[in-house]
Amino acid sequence: MDDFEKELKLGFLDEAEQSIVDVEQSFLVLETDPDNKEHINNIFRLAHNLKGSSKAVGFDQMGQFTHEFETFVLRVKNDELKVNATVVSLLLKATDFVKAMVAELRQNLDANFSCEEILNEMKNCTNDSVVAVAHIKISEPEALAPAEIQPEPENHEPISNVKVFPVKAKQSNTPAPVLDESIRVAGSKVEKLLNAVGEMVILQSVLAQSNDNMRGQNFKKTMHQLSKVSKEIQEISMGLRMVPIKPTFQKMVRIVRDTAQLLSKDVNLVLVGEDSEIDKNVLENINDPLVHLIRNSVDHGIETAEKRVASGKPAKGNIELKAYHKSGKLVIEVIDDGGGLNPEVLRKKAIEKGILDESEVLTDSECYKLIFRPGFSTKEVATEVSGRGVGLDVVRTNIEKLGGEIQIDSVLQKGTTFRVILPLTLAIVDAMITSYDGQKYVVPLSHVYETLQPQENQVYKEKNLGTVLLLRGENLPIYHLGDFFAQKRRKEETKMIAMVFRNDNKPFAILVDDIISQQPVVVKRLSNDMQGMTGISGTTILGDGKPCLILEAQDLLLRPISRIEFNETKNINKKEVA
Repeated sequence: MDDFEKELKLGFLDEAEQSIVDVEQSFLVLETDPDNKEHINNIFRLAHNLKGSSKAVGFDQMGQFTHEFETFVLRVKNDELKVNATVVSLLLKATDFVKAMVAELRQNLDANFSCEEILNEMKNCTNDSVVAVAHIKISEPEALAPAEIQPEPENHEPISNVKVFPVKAKQSNTPAPVLDESIRVAGSKVEKLLNAVGEMVILQSVLAQSNDNMRGQNFKKTMHQLSKVSKEIQEISMGLRMVPIKPTFQKMVRIVRDTAQLLSKDVNLVLVGEDSEIDKNVLENINDPLVHLIRNSVDHGIETAEKRVASGKPAKGNIELKAYHKSGKLVIEVIDDGGGLNPEVLRKKAIEKGILDESEVLTDSECYKLIFRPGFSTKEVATEVSGRGVGLDVVRTNIEKLGGEIQIDSVLQKGTTFRVILPLTLAIVDAMITSYDGQKYVVPLSHVYETLQPQENQVYKEKNLGTVLLLRGENLPIYHLGDFFAQKRRKEETKMIAMVFRNDNKPFAILVDDIISQQPVVVKRLSNDMQGMTGISGTTILGDGKPCLILEAQDLLLRPISRIEFNETKNINKKEVA
């Protein structure tokens, strides 16, 4: 097989993946609106195109299968088969088979397939046939492992093909402008561009620092213009890898349908903000957590039809999946109109499972967060969908690995909202440049809740927590940044800056000598000998040309703590705490 033929086949597989998504969504819409002939015509066109293109590039088996698939769709189009749950289930099953063929052909362009079983199902299908839901493959929660999110690779190996999508105009009364044509760009080329832009940002930072020593007006004017151009190029290049969240959202329609069928529930999914864009790398890592949240809402959130009717609700439950941009981040909300979370029930279950001590007093909001604890589940018996006590804890872990956070709002008998807040990209992050004992450290700005200089009456020793920061009536454990890197303590707490961190665990504060600046930094991957170092997520090059560690504040607490006390008489008292 020559390179040209190989390129043709791989190009077809890219197009086929999108066609499969379109076909699947049309099936799901058809189930809710069976009399709309336009949906059927659209399905028939897509199936016909898939058949013709697969044969044209030499995938004969796929061409034969899609031919029979097209024949089956034609029977539906000609009213020989009525559109019902059975027919839609078989259409989806056939789509899954094509999807599996595409995946296998990506690994081996000469792969062969056995199609007889599903072909017989389509040929023998009648209006009295019943297609069981058993074929639906739903992954166990254990399959969702904590994500290992790596910063941008420094090499230029091809990762994948990335589509550059045109920007869609907002709806208005004025005629829509003509959209640019989309083009296909190799992922390796995008990575090369991003690496080059990263280097340019670093060099621009170096020049900006040198600017303070330059008095010439022409130099300063040029530097200002360079800064503007650099920022514009950075935004454009990052935009190349920004893709709509729509394909991921549309997959959730199928997840809701399949899960609802397994649980004998009637659930409607509404998608909002499908055109919101996010970095392709972030999108790839949010898919599994989103699947778990959606399935959780169908399973735990939406009540049975009997319970809903008894409480005055419509028998059909509703889930809304919404995406929007806010403050430079992407917000994804999973909203259900189910029974809501009962904080007292959650608390009792946590005590019963040994997750919570009976003496602990929690607010309602803190009770909601118990569902993210490892081993927590309200189900008495594990089912195919849930009940093993894993899933949501890993969801939270994966989201935090992406530099995001997850929030919960719930009203009893009204419903629950899971709110996921994500950075738009992982390649360049806004950060605080801090210093401790002459060493600079970078902390992502999104991780820092607030900063302050402690007063004398705010820092004291507490019996169980050690040194704490009293902040608005709350005691926060407080650490010197140097404690995590065996550096000497050279200042009193009241002469330092406290950075406060809050997430689903207990809040805490870390002291630094100073916050030097706030600026975007280019994330570089850790070298091989530093991979896996706890509390360090990457490196960057600062304006002075020197490398600097990027810290993961929450993970720093997992490191051994070495307190090296320092006083004016130069007596050093070293204490190590595991």
